[in-house]
Amino acid sequence: MLFRKNKTLLGLNIGSGYIKMVELKDSGSVYTLNNFGMAALPADAIVDGTVMDTTAIVSAIVNLADNLKIKKRRICTSISGHSVIIKKITLPLMDESTVEETIQQEATQHIPYDINDVNLDFQILGPNQTNPENMDIVLVAVKKETINDYLLLVEEAGFVPVVVDVDTFALENTYEYNYEGEEKKVVALVEIGANLTCINILNDGVTCFSRNITSGSRLITEQLQKRFSLNYEEAELLKMGCPETQKTDGSTALSAINEAAFSLINEISKAIDFFHSSAMAEEQVGKIMLSGGGAKTHNITQAIQKSTGIECELLDPFRNIIIPEKHFDLEYIQDIAPMATVATGLALRKDEAVRK
Repeated sequence: MLFRKNKTLLGLNIGSGYIKMVELKDSGSVYTLNNFGMAALPADAIVDGTVMDTTAIVSAIVNLADNLKIKKRRICTSISGHSVIIKKITLPLMDESTVEETIQQEATQHIPYDINDVNLDFQILGPNQTNPENMDIVLVAVKKETINDYLLLVEEAGFVPVVVDVDTFALENTYEYNYEGEEKKVVALVEIGANLTCINILNDGVTCFSRNITSGSRLITEQLQKRFSLNYEEAELLKMGCPETQKTDGSTALSAINEAAFSLINEISKAIDFFHSSAMAEEQVGKIMLSGGGAKTHNITQAIQKSTGIECELLDPFRNIIIPEKHFDLEYIQDIAPMATVATGLALRKDEAVRK
């Protein structure tokens, strides 16, 4: 007898700084947090989305799953970095089957890689607002080599990869679930990781602009290390504004954090300015939603808001998810929530496999 599973997958986010796992229980109308944890990776295990140390990453996945007592084996993971290309393109109106037939030829004009070296996917957004005889499409291309590397990581760790997503869309998934009905029409989702910052601008819940910045919060930590002769852990705590690690007075430390973060904040501002000046911007960004480990940098939401002139706040991936108090330390969950955004978006994906 055949039946269709409709359960969530285990969300596995393999970042450049940490491995994150999120497991949700689907109760029909709401989700409950069933499991969450993270584990640090060596500094150069992943560089710009490229796997550099398979053994260390597999070991981290296995140990984290064991510590969390994870039983679910079917997972959704994601990829980011230079091997991922996301483009919004415009084509004449046609049905989906015709798009499937022509998309590879169309992609050669937009993808800077040999088309035989990438996996392609697309999503039809609908009619173009300025020319209703055309349609807008989001085109996604990922290097096959990168996909294979991530599949190998997952399989060697003893899991079954069911879906390979893109960090950008996992962010969107988390935002849509937790902030449905928000009054802001155009919103910028900004995920600051250790070595990579992803920007995804949504218009009415649909991606209209995407960009990766090849730097992240590790750059801030390293500058603080040099400035105050700290080890990495001390600099991380200082970055988050913990006074017990400061080897200088408070005002000097705050100034140093602001200086270290300036370059990254400037890059985020320039990306949003580029969007505003482009033909893609039908409206200006009304709000910036910040996530990732870098979102825990002291005063960074206020600094981004000041730099861009746009309201900025932390994205809470568990805003509409039930967190059982008897199983989780709520204060801890709230503290590390920004780091769980991509993994939560992956865990919201359904397992639609047909089984006997």
